[in-house]
Amino acid sequence: MQTAPEIIFHDVQRSDWVERYIAERLERVERYAEGITRCRVTLTQEVASHNKGNRYSVLVEVRLPPNHDLAAKKQKVVHDMRTELPALINQAFGAIENQVKKTAQLRRAASSD
Repeated sequence: MQTAPEIIFHDVQRSDWVERYIAERLERVERYAEGITRCRVTLTQEVASHNKGNRYSVLVEVRLPPNHDLAAKKQKVVHDMRTELPALINQAFGAIENQVKKTAQLRRAASSD
């Protein structure tokens, strides 16, 4: 990746294990396409009514040159941060990986024409 990934925490306590886990998932995304120029991951605790529990969202944004801005957002009620937050991060990164794969295929097809 050409720049360091940006990890933003909104109403979520910053922790080393979450940052390490996100970094591992970013490495996997980079395998599918070269030249990622920007990556931003935002973890947010959504505002919800008191009886609905803690709803969290993970937004992953990736920029691939020349002009491909990709984004995936997943939301889930999380009761146990250690077990359920990684699953939510996996869902968001799985969605962005699919988009990156498709975009990389389109770029390869366009360059071979």
